Amino acid sequence: MCFRPASAQIDIKCPECGKTLPVVGNTVLKKCPFCKHEFTDAEIETMKASLGGSGAPGAPAAPGAPGAPAAPGAPAAPKAPGAPAAPKAPGK
Repeated sequence: MCFRPASAQIDIKCPECGKTLPVVGNTVLKKCPFCKHEFTDAEIETMKASLGGSGAPGAPAAPGAPGAPAAPGAPAAPKAPGAPAAPKAPGK
């Protein structure tokens, strides 16, 4: 299921054979699947520029990397011992 609007379709053509290259996301192929022409760095940069910015129009940006977890706190001080209990009466 594709939620991309039809206006987001971008056609990139091979500079060698002129066939339309498949575009998935913002990836650019390094070799034409039809004529096997290997693209130069300049051709790849031109293709990337024709793709435009990042992602589909109106798409939210990717979330940033999570921060480092906080260091654990120091252990609490031990509690003071309680007072001794009163002695019990014998026989009860």
